[in-house]
Amino acid sequence: MTGNMARLLDEKYGVATKSKENLLFSFPATDLLDDDKLKDILSRYTPLIKGTVPSVGEVYLAGWFRGPMLALLHLLTENNLALDLSLGNMTVEIYEELYNERLYTSASLWVQHTEAETGPADPKLNEEWTRGKISTFFEQTIRPVFEALERVGTQKSAMYWGQLPTSLQYGYDLMSQVLTSDPGKQTLDRNLAITKALPGECFGRSRNPLDVKFHYTESLADPDKQVRLKNSCCLYYQIEDGSYCYTCPRIKESDREQRRTEYREAQKV
Repeated sequence: MTGNMARLLDEKYGVATKSKENLLFSFPATDLLDDDKLKDILSRYTPLIKGTVPSVGEVYLAGWFRGPMLALLHLLTENNLALDLSLGNMTVEIYEELYNERLYTSASLWVQHTEAETGPADPKLNEEWTRGKISTFFEQTIRPVFEALERVGTQKSAMYWGQLPTSLQYGYDLMSQVLTSDPGKQTLDRNLAITKALPGECFGRSRNPLDVKFHYTESLADPDKQVRLKNSCCLYYQIEDGSYCYTCPRIKESDREQRRTEYREAQKV
């Protein structure tokens, strides 16, 4: 793997190829499958992110897998490569980072072995290979963790899976903006379609939780622009000094309208 690719995976997707500085604690990702170890991880992690209820740590932990999901899609689409994103090849690192002159607690998934596998050149073989890599990631990396969270936590696994669709679509939108060739865009569309067409069994669900219909609302700042609502609440309102996101599906449209009015009036001052 090149240095540029390693930097992209780290900075854009939180998938690291070397250990972080300012570590608070770390552990093998396979510890997430051990109920007792997972309980201990959540008890340490939730206060660090200022969660006021246990479900915050659970949902934020589920969100750790947004980055690897998008990193896999990126590599498959732009590079025809697949990185080993199995739990046995990753270490979770909880660390502090400075952002806007404030320290925040972040999580990184450190990949130990970074040798990437190149996909077949033949289009039919490549599609089947890609489907296998995507389905394996969801079935063998994410699904066991979400099932463990459901066992020890306060939420059903649907809540954890619900954290991923909005990020998947957002990542697709960003990639589609930077891809300049028609073949690249076609590959991206194919890979998203493969992901959304996976059977529910891959996720331990009756249906694919990533194949969702999004709802939209008027932008906070621009009345001529529509923005996508989140598929599921991220529980930011349960963080100390947190609040409901503007695109949270839990708030009423009348509340969003009031926030739009207040925001636009404030911009006139």
